[in-house]
Parts: sequence; C-alpha cells; structure tokens
Amino acid sequence: MPKSKKKKKEIDVIIVGGGIAGCVLAFHLANARLKVKVFEKQSRNEIEHDWCDSIEKKAFSYSGIPAPKGEERKRDRDHLAVLSPNLESIIHLSHYDYWIVDRKLFLERLVKSAEKAGAEFLFETEIIEPMGRGQWVVGVKKKDGSIENAQLVVDCSGKARILSSNIEVLDLNIKIEKEDLARAHRESHEVSEGVIDLQTHPIEKDILYYRYGYEKGYSWLNFEEDNILDVGAGVGKGYSDRSAKAIVNDFVNSKGNISNEMLRGGGRDIIIRRPTTMVWYGFLAVGEAACQVIPSNGCGVGSAMIAAKIAAEVVVDSLRRKEVSIDSLWEYQVQFMKERGRDNAALDMMRRQFLAFSEEDFSFLIKKGILTKSDFENLIHAKYARIGPLKMVIAFFKGISKIRLMLKVGKAISMSNRIYNHYRKMPKKYHTRRYLEWMLGQMHLFAKLEEK
Repeated sequence: MPKSKKKKKEIDVIIVGGGIAGCVLAFHLANARLKVKVFEKQSRNEIEHDWCDSIEKKAFSYSGIPAPKGEERKRDRDHLAVLSPNLESIIHLSHYDYWIVDRKLFLERLVKSAEKAGAEFLFETEIIEPMGRGQWVVGVKKKDGSIENAQLVVDCSGKARILSSNIEVLDLNIKIEKEDLARAHRESHEVSEGVIDLQTHPIEKDILYYRYGYEKGYSWLNFEEDNILDVGAGVGKGYSDRSAKAIVNDFVNSKGNISNEMLRGGGRDIIIRRPTTMVWYGFLAVGEAACQVIPSNGCGVGSAMIAAKIAAEVVVDSLRRKEVSIDSLWEYQVQFMKERGRDNAALDMMRRQFLAFSEEDFSFLIKKGILTKSDFENLIHAKYARIGPLKMVIAFFKGISKIRLMLKVGKAISMSNRIYNHYRKMPKKYHTRRYLEWMLGQMHLFAKLEEK
C-alpha cells in the first residue's frame, strides 16, 4: 500500500463501488450529514446486472429501504419447491421470504435516493488501490494517478475487492481460491403456449423451483411474468463438467415452446466463502468485497443491505467521536457476525463438504427425509440450525442402508456445528493476540476438510 502525501481531509467517507452495498451505505451516511463520495468504475447505465434477482424481504425492513413496487417488483412467489437431482422427489417449502426484484431499476432508485440525501457519485472513475499512512488507510488512488483522502475508506467493489486485496494485514488480502467461488448464469426467455415441465413435474407459474445438488450446485426455474421464464444455474468452480451457461442453454433448447432469444441475463463468478476480517484502521469492507454472500444459495444482495445498515450506524458513531480505529469500527464486525456471519460460516462448511456428495447421494438424502423441509428452509433463508445428537441418530437410522454416506453426513454436521460455535466465540472487542488466535482456529477447522 503506497504512502500518501499528507493532505487536509475534506471528505468524511470514500466508498469504492456504486453497487447496492455502496448505495445503501452512502444513503444512510449522507442522511447523517456526512460528506460522502462514491467512486464507480462503470458508467451510470452499466453499474447493475440486467436481470431480476431474489432479495430477502427482511433486508428491506432491516436496512430502512422501502420495499420494491411497480415495475421494480416482479410477481410474488406462493412458495418454493425443492427438487432432488434425479427429479424423483419434491419438497414444497411453507414460505419464500424473498421478493423478485429488477436489479437495474432497484439500483437506479438507490442511486437517486443517495444523491438526494447528499452523496456525490463519480461514475467512470476507476480506483486502483488504497493509500496508507503507517497502519492507517487514508485515501484512494485513481487510475489517472490522482489521490483522494478521507477520514474513512470503504471497499464495496464486489468480487474485485480492489482495496481489501491490497491491504496486507490479517486476512483482508486473502486469496480467493476456486473452492470459494461459484459460477452463476441466468437467462429470461419468452414462453409460448404449452406446458413447461421437468420430467413428471409441470412448472407452475406461482412457484419457484430449485434443483439442489444438481451438477455440484443448483439450478432454478421461475416465471417472472405469465410468459417470461427465468432459467438459471450455479455450479462450484472446477467441480462440474458442465458450465452454468451450458446447463441453462441445454434446458432452453430442449423445450420447443421456449424461444431461443435471450431477453435479459448473463453470468459471473460469485464469492461464496465465509466472511473475512471486515475492518482495519480507517477502513471497512461491505458486501461481496467482505465475502458476505450466502454460501448455500449464492444470494448476496440481502446480506449486503443488512451489512451496509450495520456499517452505517457504526461509522456515524465513530466519526462523531472522531475515532475510526479498528477498535472503534470493530462493532461492525461483531454485529454482522451475530446477524449473519456465523450462519454463513456454518453454511460454507456444510457446502464445502457436500461438494463431495454425488447426485445419487443427494437424491437418496432427500428421498429418505434425511434432508428435510426444515433443512431446506434454513438453507434458503441463510439460517444454520445446529443439529443435536438425537436428530443425528434419527437421520442415521433413516439412511442405514448407506452407512458410508451417513458417516459423511455425520462429519458434515459435526464440522458445521463446530465452526458455528467457533464464530460465536469471536472476540467482542478487538485484541490483536486474541483475534489472531481465533482466526487461526477457524482456518484450522476449514483446513481439516483437506485431510483424508
């Protein structure tokens, strides 16, 4: 991290990245009368994905952002149905607490709201690295070589992690391995007359369908409108012989009443690992840059909105006290881990182990009721429910015909419980030695996955 020339700080907060995380944070900070600058590499019209996405209803109420409506919000789902990889079993979940939201329209609303509150957006402005003075982050360097300073700098740059990857402390600059990535692809297509089905399962227009465990990931079908079908897939990087795009295209091409013309869509790699350290001196990270995407379903918008609201409250309090050290900002780390981080860590542990399961294994677990309706509701809604000995015994007897598989399931449950408990013990106050010991502890638990 290069040294910055000493300049008078006129900006309270610099945010790198004008996506949903950056906009929600900018909105709340600007409303608190802080001077906020948001730097975004893309143009104003290019900053959001051209597709619709599921966003948790809770994220809107938690973050204080009005719920979507009108063209921004697609038809609500009655509920969600989970299909086994072999399509022989189906589980209907009781609820689906998400809205289907047009991401481009939603982000346009967020940008306007943040600007109205007083935040300044600088589009088509690329930031290449953070600027430091001693252990402090004090500004950012633009691609043109100029420097901007602020009291606090925030990385909301998504998978690029422009700032975090250049801060060589703790695990902020951790290398994102292939095990930490999923490739997602989705397309919207027009559907003409006739039924869309998955073998014996007709696709109803008020239900969102997930096929879990398929191609080391999942795929989905959802009617955004009566004649517009969203087809998508997410696969672990390097674990499937087929790409997410190939899975989508194969399904579209197999149905004569689905137009081959893509209306909207696209794909990208997503970081789906447990959260990293999210704060440093004069610095914090929010959203995918802080690895806050839900590992079990690849949804990251809701987590980013929740994290942005927590971060805003901590930043406002810290700046009013004129204290933006890691000790002051640590409350953001604590609150996010309590609200979502420890669940994400346990779900990541579960996901990593389930990658070793075959489609036959997944289908067996669903058919025998070892993976239950409650389990899938937790996976979808980013909740990890610790599994006790009694439930493990019951599951074992349900699957006793496949003892080796059940031993793998038992290990997955045990390791996920352990990492969940470990995250509950993260230090509530920043202390270098204690935090490093805790961090090494969670790294050790994940390293055990590589042991034969």
